[in-house]
Amino acid sequence: MRAHRFQDWFLGLINQDGDPAITQAATFEQSGYAERPYGIVLSLASGGQVYLQVVRGSAGDGSDKLDEEPIVEGEPPAPVAAHPIGSGGQIRSADVEGYLAALITNAGSREVSGVERFSERTTKAYSDPQKFGVKVFFHSKAAISLLFVHTLRSGDQPSAGNAFKVLEAV
Repeated sequence: MRAHRFQDWFLGLINQDGDPAITQAATFEQSGYAERPYGIVLSLASGGQVYLQVVRGSAGDGSDKLDEEPIVEGEPPAPVAAHPIGSGGQIRSADVEGYLAALITNAGSREVSGVERFSERTTKAYSDPQKFGVKVFFHSKAAISLLFVHTLRSGDQPSAGNAFKVLEAV
């Protein structure tokens, strides 16, 4: 799944789910955030925000160069327990990560082959050094990482100084 199509699909999942801890979800473009091409901004009931950058890794077979995206399907990942974000007070980044991973896993997409939480990795990959994030694997052999580019408390704004400095809670 290419980044733009994933972004739209992912935004639809979040909006359909309606977790009360998320007061609004919008693309980077809709939010006026132009520092990175693809991503979602989650506005939270705590007043905080989480900026999730969508970064795609190629399948390695040259299919990225094709005008029409080849769709590869297989068995979706087995469902997992839902992971609500929580309510009241600050919202933990770990709970946002768990929510996103469960939401994608439980969507039943036949394109998705697996989902991994960065915080649950036993070894950290050099390409994904962030503490929190979600990696989505596809049957096409491509992958998408959801990187926590900004975690902001109420009233804070994204800046180069707080990029990829993930707060424990917002």
